[in-house]
Amino acid sequence: MIFLETDSDPTEWLLMPLKWDSSDERQDWAQKNADMLWRLREKRPKRREIRALAKRLDMLAEGIPGRVPAHQVFLYAPDPRRVPLAFFAVTVPAEGDRLAQLREAVQADRDSPVRPTEVDSFTTERLGEGLRSLRYWGSREGALMMSLNFAWRSEQFGIDLSVRTVADDPGWLAAHLDEVDVFARSLWLTSAAEDTPPA
Repeated sequence: MIFLETDSDPTEWLLMPLKWDSSDERQDWAQKNADMLWRLREKRPKRREIRALAKRLDMLAEGIPGRVPAHQVFLYAPDPRRVPLAFFAVTVPAEGDRLAQLREAVQADRDSPVRPTEVDSFTTERLGEGLRSLRYWGSREGALMMSLNFAWRSEQFGIDLSVRTVADDPGWLAAHLDEVDVFARSLWLTSAAEDTPPA
């Protein structure tokens, strides 16, 4: 199996498990991470604040697996007062023209009625040359939505990798693009045995 690794700050970028043995295990994970995130921000956080964040984390951990296509999920949590933003990583076998497949992965030619999709080359030391895009559209409720998409082809592993997030607060995501780009540049691929979980 191929796994995506990062050496970004693990207290801001949480690797969320996609399989749980029980709801108690999932809720324990959510509680421990909520407590950690708040205690890194404040010496004496309020219990209700920790409980609120734990509930948000638990909802993400329960709701994402099986519903959103992803082989790995990272939660960006720089502020415990906000719902962490999920980044979904997917790998598929590398087939066809490299540029065409990467453009499809970053939704470069998908309808973007609010404003044209912004597509740029995005090269990292570890993953090589890829693409990065920002796409905007309106939700059914009329809210402005934005997706941030990255894609690379790994000749070494014979796969195409995409990393994507969707935000209902484009202004907040836009203000954190530099931090997200640093995260993307920290990523690399590694192989592991079938029974070895990702680090």
